Amino acid sequence: MVLPPLILRLLLSIGSAVLAILVFPPIGWSAFAVVAWVPLLFALRGAKPAHGFYFGLLHGGIFYGVTMAWLAKVFVGAQQMVVPLVLIMALFTAFFARGYAVAQRRYGPGWAAALFASCWWLALEFYRSEIFYLKFPWMTPGVGLGPTWISPLIGVSGASFLLILAAALVGQKKRHSLTGAVLMAVLLGSAVWQSTRDVPLGSDPVKITAVQSEVADIDNYIELSKLASGEQPADVILWPEYALPFELRKDVRASRKLFQFAETMGAYVVLGTHSAAPDEGWRNTAMTVDARGFVGEHYKNHTVHFFDDGVPGTESKAVATAHGKVGTPICFDCDYQDVIRRMTADGAEFFAIPSMDAIHWGEQEHYQHAELFRHRAAENGRWLAVAATSGVTQILDPNGKRVKSIPIIEEGALSGEIGRVTELTLYTRIGWLFPWVVMVAGALWMIVLFLQGLVERFTKGSPERSHRGSSPVDSVGPS
Repeated sequence: MVLPPLILRLLLSIGSAVLAILVFPPIGWSAFAVVAWVPLLFALRGAKPAHGFYFGLLHGGIFYGVTMAWLAKVFVGAQQMVVPLVLIMALFTAFFARGYAVAQRRYGPGWAAALFASCWWLALEFYRSEIFYLKFPWMTPGVGLGPTWISPLIGVSGASFLLILAAALVGQKKRHSLTGAVLMAVLLGSAVWQSTRDVPLGSDPVKITAVQSEVADIDNYIELSKLASGEQPADVILWPEYALPFELRKDVRASRKLFQFAETMGAYVVLGTHSAAPDEGWRNTAMTVDARGFVGEHYKNHTVHFFDDGVPGTESKAVATAHGKVGTPICFDCDYQDVIRRMTADGAEFFAIPSMDAIHWGEQEHYQHAELFRHRAAENGRWLAVAATSGVTQILDPNGKRVKSIPIIEEGALSGEIGRVTELTLYTRIGWLFPWVVMVAGALWMIVLFLQGLVERFTKGSPERSHRGSSPVDSVGPS
């Protein structure tokens, strides 16, 4: 039985969304990332642009509707926000699909169409992730695959670019399909290789204790820290975001107790607290203290949408300690590429990160969020320690490999060692510009296609006759 082209395209779009869902936690079959978007690109072969838009919208609606289902737990009492947010995310896939359908009909099967697909995808992905008001970089092909050898070169965005390029090539002519398959194998192999390599600690590792607890009380955090550091005294003790949810500098009693604790432990303490901001506001702050007092502070640059998360900071500086310079970004700062990169460029040799994932947000959200830290570690070649209120509290090596963690939703602490690194990756130096360049190129390319279509509409009556490819309109598979 031969399925009608429209039904086949619908099934391919749905199948692609299902495969993409399997890539991300809590299932987390990351290897599927190399093939998950292939069926969608096949569905768009020869499709009318208007139809392509709806295939993309269908794919995005299913994919984001399932992977972002935890939003209903975040917006307690305001679940009506979930559907519009999912629809907005799905529109980015729809715009990609329409653009790719236009390119397919203009160029036909070949390198031009495949390269357009990767440029246009990354243009939309990076805009959505880093620039758009609702910045959301969690569910992308690169994030799903995990850190690779691409990470310290052109970052997670570079991985997305190559994954879509490979998927698009597989749907072109046979000789291009082979190239796409080889690229898929290389990407998958590099992710496996990256996850199995061990990174030496070096000659002067930093002993660190990271505490996981939802109970925002100084005595609770002190007790958990002492228990975890008992057998291995820590150089740095890390508490979560909002560990002390008040203006610590103005609370003399809490400050003194914290300084005394740091002196007793002989350690620096990095914790989440508040600081005063101009115009009677406040700032979400990562404070670093020792026995002498306040050593340094970082104001959260990327405050969380729709929440009272303070006035955003603008600087991303490392804090000097006796154990080297430490970066102290806060939670949502690490969802994006700029804060950790700028701290690394400022001399941060390792990172101690206060974070918060509320216990009622659930397992899916916790594990998805934990993946972003892995990519920041691999992009910048740094050890990261993360203390989250209810998980995932973890230690990551410069390859983005999770060296140590504790179960989510449980109160506790972990102790371990992290290395100090001073070398800068290519990504930190200049590779971070790659998605910006591709975003501009992809947008300009799409504008050119749009203008060409307009010209042909007025000069020839229909843009349908202008494409130079050989694939028929109803073709779904490769030529």
